[in-house]
Amino acid sequence: MDIDLRGYSVFLTGGSSGLGYEMAKALLRRGASVVISARGKQRLENAYETLGAYGDVYSIQMDVRDEASVRTAAEWFAKNFGKLDMLVNNAGIGGNEPGLEGLPAGHSFYDIPVASVRNVIETNLVGYFTVTKYFVPFMLEGGGSIVYVTTSDATMVRKGQIPYGPSKAGAEAMCTIMSQELSDSGIAVNLLCPGGFTDTAMAPKGLLESHLRNGRTVLAPDVMNEAILFLASEASAGITGEKLVGKDFRQWLTEKGIEFTAD
Repeated sequence: MDIDLRGYSVFLTGGSSGLGYEMAKALLRRGASVVISARGKQRLENAYETLGAYGDVYSIQMDVRDEASVRTAAEWFAKNFGKLDMLVNNAGIGGNEPGLEGLPAGHSFYDIPVASVRNVIETNLVGYFTVTKYFVPFMLEGGGSIVYVTTSDATMVRKGQIPYGPSKAGAEAMCTIMSQELSDSGIAVNLLCPGGFTDTAMAPKGLLESHLRNGRTVLAPDVMNEAILFLASEASAGITGEKLVGKDFRQWLTEKGIEFTAD
């Protein structure tokens, strides 16, 4: 399928590295105008410079946990774009959060600092809500696509996954509710996850090394690229309230009877 996204605008959080960076690259290559945001200024600037080789990219520093920061970014977007076709809520933290990354293997939930729990929930759940609240008005007149990057169902309830798992479970519940509330506005709301342990900055270094040492599957950060292109294309018309898994995306298409290829 020839995917031509020229004239298509995307706002993508957490776009300076990992999954977000790779999705931005894929969308840019198909002609989309992509705004990437992140908290860290230097990493964001580096990503902006390298992504410029792939297409029409913009960047704005934004902290999803800071409502004023999100509001300022939305005001900037209104002045420079106005119409938004796709919002990708990808910014997130997990085991790399200070206070969590230093915990020993096999720790219990009561060993976790309360401040770390608050930061994860504020980013992965409240942050998703805040960004959507301020950016969905740009879609209300012409429709659009909202994508929440999440995790596997098993991770949400697996031992040792507090607070990351519960934060993503809350985000999924919120996404489901939003898909219903926005169904009459022509706005699709879907979930997207890699489908397994992925080599990104969120993965604690020790855990990544353990996976590689023991021959466990480690997914590449571009694992969701085909799925994000599908959600940006006309082929996804009418798809809302769904959970797409990057690793199993081809199987999902077959089960749904949908013909699509990003080649």
